[in-house]
Amino acid sequence: MYSYWSPCHEPEGAWASSPVKPAKLVKNFLQFRLFFVCILLQVVLCQSVSAGAEPDSTSNSRSSRISEILDSLVTATYFQDDRFSSGQGKGIDFFPREFIPQFSDSVYQSRIATLDRKSEFNLVYNQHVKGFIRVYAVDKRKFMTKVLGLTRIYFPLFEEKLREYNIPDDMKYLAVVESALNPTAVSHAGARGLWQFMSGTGKMYGLHSSSFIEDRYDPNKATEAACQHLSDLYDMFGDWFLVLAAYNAGAGNVQRAIRASGGAHDYWEIWPYLPQETRGYVPAFIAVNYVMNYYREHNIRPAQPGYLYSDTGRVPVRESLTFEQINETLGVPMEDIRFLNPQYKVGLIPAPDAEPNMLRLPRQYLQPFQQREQEIYAYRSELVEDKSRLYTMVRDADRQEAAVSSGRGRKVHVVGKKQTLAGIARKYGVSVSQLIDWNNLKSARLKPGQKLTVFKASNNRGGSKGSSAKIKAKKGNVKGKAYKVAKKKKVTGKTKAVKKGKQKVVVKKKRR
Repeated sequence: MYSYWSPCHEPEGAWASSPVKPAKLVKNFLQFRLFFVCILLQVVLCQSVSAGAEPDSTSNSRSSRISEILDSLVTATYFQDDRFSSGQGKGIDFFPREFIPQFSDSVYQSRIATLDRKSEFNLVYNQHVKGFIRVYAVDKRKFMTKVLGLTRIYFPLFEEKLREYNIPDDMKYLAVVESALNPTAVSHAGARGLWQFMSGTGKMYGLHSSSFIEDRYDPNKATEAACQHLSDLYDMFGDWFLVLAAYNAGAGNVQRAIRASGGAHDYWEIWPYLPQETRGYVPAFIAVNYVMNYYREHNIRPAQPGYLYSDTGRVPVRESLTFEQINETLGVPMEDIRFLNPQYKVGLIPAPDAEPNMLRLPRQYLQPFQQREQEIYAYRSELVEDKSRLYTMVRDADRQEAAVSSGRGRKVHVVGKKQTLAGIARKYGVSVSQLIDWNNLKSARLKPGQKLTVFKASNNRGGSKGSSAKIKAKKGNVKGKAYKVAKKKKVTGKTKAVKKGKQKVVVKKKRR
């Protein structure tokens, strides 16, 4: 019971002589009491948290990877503070802004059980999940304010595509685990984009990479490919947590873990047999699901990005076009063009081979672009000529290299039981990407008895091998020129020398 003091206990006239007004005294008392209650809650709950078991090394390994992804946002141009406005009224209002709430295991367990009742995923709470909740809601909460804001750009797109493929809505949280919603995120293993596709897997789902275009950075194309890949994995495993594990570690690793566990098809039963990093993958996914639904209780206020998904739209581009032409004719800020179209790596939207390439713009520029389209193409045509010429050279070199490859010794491989693309590629000394190209594969799944075309290296030392070497050398020179064009931008800061082949190219170093 709280003790309290009442003015009726004072002698008559005491208030008149008192220099302190009663309303002000009560207000000050309440403020101090709130302050001490917050401190007391923090001490008690921190003791409760520290009393739990520490996450094991597998969780620490994955949390280190997640921390690395979130920390990388510091250097991403669009993630700078001036691109966001402060969140207002999104936390629990009576908490001071700096206060970091933490809760007991029973509270976390109850909240996740509530989420589980509405989810198609089997959401559970354990010490691994707890460790990742701390990463997102405590250690990296500053970054999560921006990630929460960026959900307003990307989640509407994710939700639309997930519905088309009949994939649970909660799968949108996977992109937060993978990239922290940074469309140009790059992992230490070379995975790229919002959905972190490796080159071979991306190519299997129609995502192409070159010196000029990186489809894995394209939010629309990458989300479409992710939905196709997730659907294929679900057809293979029939369990969404196993799908997540396979998305991270590959279907082969999950199949091996299932066999090692004696045929179990439950994620937590095969958990000990999965690669180390993958063991923390599903717990991280559950933690993101939790934080995205209970950020208010953790006093996290989403920062609002400059654009929302509904503030932008796409227009088809039917001729070669540069970002400079769009910027100078329509006045669209260059940083906004780059952020909304990260797939065009050097600021060139090439002339399409068949279907038009797409350009995303702030909504207020969509109609002016359509009205002035021909004028924009014609404006300062020299801006596009050099880049287009180099793009054509790189594209032709790629095609010529593919043609030489197809002229090598041809073999038909009949897929055996439980064989994978990676295993077949190792057997013949080729890459997964080559198998995909040669057979026009649309899915990673192989069926026993399926026939695959494989081109083996010719024994003729001076034939196709020599031609291939010449093409690669030519391609390297072309890419060197493309590199110089890519770096020819107006940037500030000190200059530095960059070696490219035998050439030394002087470029300007961007100021962070």
